[in-house]
Formats: sequence, structure tokens, C-alpha cells
Amino acid sequence: MPNCLNCGTWNPEDKNVCWRCQAELPKPVVQKKRGPVRVLGLSIWIWLAIFFFVVMMIAMQFIGRAVGA
Repeated sequence: MPNCLNCGTWNPEDKNVCWRCQAELPKPVVQKKRGPVRVLGLSIWIWLAIFFFVVMMIAMQFIGRAVGA
């Protein structure tokens, strides 16, 4: 908890008012945790795996045609 804005006294984390001047202490700001990036309900890593798989399948088609020709 930061120091009291009124008198500058340090206060423990569990206090809502300053122990010296009884001024109300600022409430801590709770930051939301960011979740994984999702596109159409799937994680971005799943989309990258699907993209890699499709690219590899297309590449294998071209390699197979070049070797068989």
C-alpha cells in the first residue's frame, strides 16, 4: 500500500484508513490478466499449426509433381 496521501505515513497492506490521521487510503487497482490471443475461438498457436500444415501439404504436392515428372 502506498504512503498516506494526507500525512505521508506508511500503512500496511491490509489497512483501508491511515493509522495516524484516519484518512481513507487509495484502493489498489486490480489489473486484469490478459488471456491468450484467440481468433474464432481458437488460440493463435493452433491457427499457426494449421497454416503450417496446409503450407507443407501444398509444398509436398509440388515436390511430388517435380520428382514424378
